[in-house]
Amino acid sequence: MRTYVSTIGHYSPRVMRPILDNGLDADDVIVLLRPRGDTSDRAKSAIQDVNQTVNELGPGADIVVEEVSYEAFEAAVLECVDVLEAAEGTVVLNFDGGPREIFLPLTVAAIARPNVVDLALQFRDIDEKIEEIGLPNLMGRPSDATLDTLQYLVSIDESTTLPGISEETGKSRSTVGRHLDALESDGAVETWMEGKTRHVAPTLAGRLHT
Repeated sequence: MRTYVSTIGHYSPRVMRPILDNGLDADDVIVLLRPRGDTSDRAKSAIQDVNQTVNELGPGADIVVEEVSYEAFEAAVLECVDVLEAAEGTVVLNFDGGPREIFLPLTVAAIARPNVVDLALQFRDIDEKIEEIGLPNLMGRPSDATLDTLQYLVSIDESTTLPGISEETGKSRSTVGRHLDALESDGAVETWMEGKTRHVAPTLAGRLHT
């Protein structure tokens, strides 16, 4: 099963496009986030449009409307964290805009809990395309021992290899290997093998940590 999590503003296609692109099954759940107490006709109409479209598709998926506090930013973030942690199956998070009062709290919640989000999508206003984005893991801080290696990787601004790092930094290959293992565990780098050579590049989270 999948759980789609999305803010809901006044434009329902932003919610439905990612769902239509990724598919909808009978046991899927669509969670719509809206500001608590928002009783505007446009908001109600957008939710009705989502319900109608889902019913027309016919799979019987559940639609859940979660109202989020908007008067206290901290409370809104924590409520969004609760929504993400309660989501079951494959969690698809749709950054479609919606009310600014809860869009930013949802963004902070997602960055605080990147491991519970399986797929993050962004609706682009300019060309109305859906883009898959990678959430940076900012919760794990690289250790002081590995920071020099990370800083070197960020400074060269391109992918490199374990032997190359060893040669340029003067560290042994075994030390560099341990650093890469730790940095990859923290989400600061990604590594891959080409033949027998280990390649490495910093992630967005790694760049933000330096």
